[in-house]
Amino acid sequence: MAREHKPKVSGLDEVVANARRQSEERERGYRERALKLYPWICGRCGREFTRANLRELTVHHRNHDHNDNPS
Repeated sequence: MAREHKPKVSGLDEVVANARRQSEERERGYRERALKLYPWICGRCGREFTRANLRELTVHHRNHDHNDNPS
């Protein structure tokens, strides 16, 4: 009887899989969906953001209702 050997998932493959999974989870979040729908401009001061400084932009709910999320 020959046994089939399954190759072990290398540590790097596991890290890549976890990174992809976490990225997909983040994309389902309110902030990421809002950044896809709306321009990267501060509603208060009008400052425009780029990919380099987008982390500085705070996303707020337009009507302050946290249950009202973009679809």
